[in-house]
Amino acid sequence: MVLLVTDVFVSYASEDREQAERLAHAFDQQGWSVWWDRKIVAGQEFDQAIEYELESAKSVVVLWSSRSIASEWVRNEAAVGAQRGVLVPAMIESVKLPLEFRRKQTADLTGWNGELSHSGFRSVCEGVASIIGRAPPQLPDRATPARGHRLRWSTAVIGVALLLCFGVYALGRWPTAGPMPKIQSGGSASTEPSAIPKLSDAVPGPADLVVGTYFGAVLSDSQGNSRSDIALTIVKLGRSTVRVTSDYPRLGTVEVALTQAGNQIVNADGDSPFVVDLERNPPTLLFGPHGKLAYSGSRH
Repeated sequence: MVLLVTDVFVSYASEDREQAERLAHAFDQQGWSVWWDRKIVAGQEFDQAIEYELESAKSVVVLWSSRSIASEWVRNEAAVGAQRGVLVPAMIESVKLPLEFRRKQTADLTGWNGELSHSGFRSVCEGVASIIGRAPPQLPDRATPARGHRLRWSTAVIGVALLLCFGVYALGRWPTAGPMPKIQSGGSASTEPSAIPKLSDAVPGPADLVVGTYFGAVLSDSQGNSRSDIALTIVKLGRSTVRVTSDYPRLGTVEVALTQAGNQIVNADGDSPFVVDLERNPPTLLFGPHGKLAYSGSRH
């Protein structure tokens, strides 16, 4: 099982459920994955489900209204989003925001009825895209067509230049006419294939991208409560294999086979969901050893 990270967590007051559902549907139309409390499945503990999604989502969109301002739940969720640096606030009615959130630019969704072209909705989408590093496929670019073509051409030129640079580098390291003779002690020359470095040795594998020490918390545990201040260490066993250990006995020691999916390193197989999000700075880890508990942390 591969553990997926939600693009957008929507925080709102229960009285504003209709607006939250409208926004979640609009995000879904844009190609983003969305989590709101309607997605809690039967049997899940309410608090643990929300805490896990709030800590792992790539962005947190809060809908401010007179009801949400008065909600301790919403204010706490907004505070977590702000602390993580992933908060995107929006007003669904004209209200005076809580003091601690007034410095953040807030999108205006008052009177919004779900139109994708609405300026307030576009502002929310731009805020989310700037955080997660991926614009929704259906959201039109505000740049002129000519500028868009120039940007695409610039990207292509940069890509070709990088390939050419790498090609020159490779030619400088590996001869095109075969391996250089290796002079042995007896004076004879040898052309051993082992003298040629492999390209795969020079390219970092999934394991190289995730090794290190992470600090975080157990958000949920099938046999206990959540726990904070937990260190977890990832060491490389092979190009695509790591060993995960922790000072917390419940996490134990687990070996995980990895693969790369875009900017995420995930478990290739097995029953221990593993996701390192390389878009985050520092990278964040979501880990569920044998599916028994959920750990979330960041690399230090």
